[in-house]
Amino acid sequence: MTVFDTETMAELFVKQGLLDRAIDIFRRLAQQATEPDERGRHQARIAELGGHPAPTLAELPPIEVPGLRVTEGAGTIEIEWRLPPDTRGPTLQLLLLRRTADGIETDPRTLPLSATQGRTVFSVADLCGVRAAAGRLDGESFVPLVRFPDRIV
Repeated sequence: MTVFDTETMAELFVKQGLLDRAIDIFRRLAQQATEPDERGRHQARIAELGGHPAPTLAELPPIEVPGLRVTEGAGTIEIEWRLPPDTRGPTLQLLLLRRTADGIETDPRTLPLSATQGRTVFSVADLCGVRAAAGRLDGESFVPLVRFPDRIV
C-alpha cells in the first residue's frame, strides 16, 4: 500500500472517470482491512465500479470546438483535441504526474501538433495523474484555448 491508497483518493479517481485506478486502490484497501465489515465495504465498492468500464475515446461522442478529452488507462494516456481550424501553431501542453520511490514527480511536456484536430496515445510508466491543455504558440508563449480537466475536483 502507498500513502495515496485511501478511500478519498479512490473516490476522487471515480469522480475523474479513472475507474481502473479507483478499483486498484479499493482492492489494496480490502486486502489490508482487518475488520470484516470494512473489507466487505471495499469489496462491494469494487463490484459496483467493476461493472462500468471506462469507455475508450472512440466510443465517446464527438467533442466540441475547442475541445480536449483525456482518457487514462493502465500506463497509457489517450488524448483527443479539436481546435478552431484557423489556429496557427496548434500545440498540446501536458503535465504528467508520476509516482516514484521519493514521491510524486512532475513531467511537463509541450508538443507541437500537425493538425488542429486529432488523437494520440502515450505510454507513461507509473502515471498517477495528468493535466493537459490544447492551444497555440504565440512566439515562445503557450496560449491555452481549452484545458483538461476544465476544473479541479
